[in-house]
Amino acid sequence: MLNKINNSFLQYPLSTSSHSRKGSMLIDKKDFYSFLSVKQGLSQSSIRHCIIRLKKINEWFSDKDLTKKSIEDFFMELKLKGLKNNSLNTYRFVFIQLKEYFKDRGLSFDFFDGFKSFKKTKSQIIILTQEEIEKILNTPLSYGKLYGKDCSFLDFRYRTLTMFLAYTGSRFSEATNLKIKFLDLSAGRATFVDTKTNENRSVFFAEPLKSRLKELSINRNENDFVFRNSQEKQVNAPDFSEDLKKRAKTAGITKRIYPHIFRHSYITHLLESGVPITEVASLVGHKDIQTTYGNYMHLADKTLQKAAMRHPLVRKNVNPLEIIKTIKETIENLHLENDPRFKYQLSEGGDKLKFEISTL
Repeated sequence: MLNKINNSFLQYPLSTSSHSRKGSMLIDKKDFYSFLSVKQGLSQSSIRHCIIRLKKINEWFSDKDLTKKSIEDFFMELKLKGLKNNSLNTYRFVFIQLKEYFKDRGLSFDFFDGFKSFKKTKSQIIILTQEEIEKILNTPLSYGKLYGKDCSFLDFRYRTLTMFLAYTGSRFSEATNLKIKFLDLSAGRATFVDTKTNENRSVFFAEPLKSRLKELSINRNENDFVFRNSQEKQVNAPDFSEDLKKRAKTAGITKRIYPHIFRHSYITHLLESGVPITEVASLVGHKDIQTTYGNYMHLADKTLQKAAMRHPLVRKNVNPLEIIKTIKETIENLHLENDPRFKYQLSEGGDKLKFEISTL
């Protein structure tokens, strides 16, 4: 079971003492992967993150015993390299899994006792405006040949994946794990079965995303991934991120761009449009509404201000013109001017607001 795999290994002491320096063994990464999958029941995303960080841990402990002091030194080096607390906690999670792994395999497992989690820091959340998202979606990229194969089709695939992220607020892993059989085009619904919260969740979409997803699904096996790369395999994060950065730069976007920015933007735009926070949390799969509130409500100050103005004791003292302005903004947030099914006109003058709408 315990063998050297691909020259990547982790040493640890044989004795029960966490400070002993007697002997070492090598951990089979495949066995650790099996443990995380079967006995810990982690999601594929969590397992992938563990294996990625295990490589760094392996390198550090290649000539050291796994002791409390060496682990402390490991985290100190990460801190000196500038890693923030949130990133340090991702490594802490791996060590917790290693401790459980050692315990399950009948090995000494006290090497991580006493290590507390690092205080979480709230990183600055960047969002894209609706105009910036449209620019990215409307910017094509040219693709050359790979092993003699014309890859121009990737522009349609990657732009559709970008649109899916922007229109549904899904996590990148949820989108790339989506299979044809969980895509209901007639209902405009996609169901995620391998989510971060381990609960199934549906997202909803309409045109033009529906037509693009239909094109990606034609003559495909129900177990195929909806989104594929040039090798007809699941899209991986590094390749798509690089493609997305290039597309954004071509579109003239100067903000730092990454796949999760569309989820941040989706949530913030919903809150700013007046959608109740409970509904937003449900749509994006936040198990705890505090996650939505704590991370995003400060980005939607307008929403909080409007909510405060609705209080009956406050509202009666608000300038009527401000109430008219709020009504106007609510109507404008519907963006009816972009929907060809409606004839829409909104005009204002002084203390009057006139709104007309009819279907075509």
